[in-house]
Order: sequence, then structure tokens, then C-alpha cells
Amino acid sequence: MTLATRQQDARFFFLHHGETDWDRAGKLAGRINAPLNGRGLAEARRAGEMLRGVGVKTICTSPQHRALTTAEIVAAHIHAPVVVIDGLKDCCFGSLDGAPVGGWLEAWRQGITPEGAESAERFQRRAIAAMNAALQRPGPVLVVAHPGIYEVFRQASEMVVTPGWAGPQLTRALPIVHEPEPRPRAAGRVRWHATPLAA
Repeated sequence: MTLATRQQDARFFFLHHGETDWDRAGKLAGRINAPLNGRGLAEARRAGEMLRGVGVKTICTSPQHRALTTAEIVAAHIHAPVVVIDGLKDCCFGSLDGAPVGGWLEAWRQGITPEGAESAERFQRRAIAAMNAALQRPGPVLVVAHPGIYEVFRQASEMVVTPGWAGPQLTRALPIVHEPEPRPRAAGRVRWHATPLAA
């Protein structure tokens, strides 16, 4: 699977939603509509302050409460319209929504789908289609969504990540700026360089 790169050759931003109590407990909320906690609300406000003056024209967000609330708080700071994209929703883990992260998650990645869950392949295809839809909006675009959506995007786009910046930092509510790599790719594909937005 690869990302379509039509109209995806310009700077954009990604923001993981603010913290929820599920995040703090090391659980994957999935389709549970977990609200932001106090820290998550503060993270969203801080992200809004950081994004002032960077020129975001459109905010595309998951419809789930934790992402939509984050997007709306940011929008109040930067006065950009919010567009809800259903495909940016978190993965449905079925009977394991809300479960602590464990070996089951790696098994899911390998194709073992829990009862009532979205398969890894279906989730990947949905995430890529949703990111493509978001990045075709007037930009620069800010996408507010979930770690799983971003991980699929990173892998599909073969993203270059700033050395030393990876792992848990990628799931913090910290704006990530993406710049197209200057060198051309095969078949016209774009490659991005990702780094946290400077405070």
C-alpha cells in the first residue's frame, strides 16, 4: 500500500489528540468516546498557541470526542475551519476496545482480528484514504487524529523522521510539521521529512 501523492507536495501538520484517562492508564480506547482529561485540555491549548502564525488554512479531524475537542480548541486559537473526516477515526478493536496494550496488539498487526474488530488491513486502507482526503483540502492542512492513523501514514509514506525523535514522542499532543523532501521519488511519489514544531 502506498499513499497517493496527488496534491500532497506541500507542508502540512499532524497533531495527536490531547491526553485522556485511557491514555494515562496505557489502554487503547479504540471506538470508546474517551474525553480529554485536564492535561489533555491543557495540551490542546498549548498546541493552539504553538500553531499561531504558521498559516494553517484547514483543520481536518477525526469525529471522536478526544480529537474533535482538540481540533476545536486549536481552531479557537488559529481561526481555521474544522472539517470532520469520518475515516480519521481510531481503529475499532471490537471486544478489546479499552484493553491495556499487550501481546494482542501485535497479533492484530499480524492478521489475528479480535471479535468485532476492524482488521489491520482494512484499518490501513481506511487511514491512507482519510489522510489523502485531508491533504487535498486547502493548505497548509492540520490533521488532528490518533496514533494509529499516524503510524499507518508514516509507514506508507516511508517518512523520514528527525534522528532521536521517535517512539512515545510521536503520540504526544505536539504539532508535527511535515516538509516534502527536495529529491524526486520514483513515479512522482513525495517523501516527507517530519519534525516537532518548534515552540
